[in-house]
Amino acid sequence: MIDMTGYDIKSKLVDAHVARQVDRSEWAVRNCWEQWTREGTHAVKTGSGATRKTTRRGDRRIVRQALVDPTVTRSTIRADVGVAMVQQTISRHLAEANLKSKRPFRALPLTPEHRQLRLQWCQAR
Repeated sequence: MIDMTGYDIKSKLVDAHVARQVDRSEWAVRNCWEQWTREGTHAVKTGSGATRKTTRRGDRRIVRQALVDPTVTRSTIRADVGVAMVQQTISRHLAEANLKSKRPFRALPLTPEHRQLRLQWCQAR
């Protein structure tokens, strides 16, 4: 939280004006100004977020596997890469390359002949 001691009305009006100009909330403007006066920068600190599980080479390998075999599943790719990662990570890498992992069929699709026989059977009942 920002220490509001000594924070006058004029500063609040300036923050509101700047916030409208840059299309951000007043709190975002205040936090940015506080960081600027404290550290001399407005940049986001590096190192925030989760650590990477794969290298760029591993990322390319994930995409290459999906290109070579379009029926490969996310769990197969995860096992081949050899790095402990969640399936959403694989999906994100594939989505960045405009690809998707295919889900295996739960049941084989019916042929037109089977579909016709099934319809006849249902109508006969």
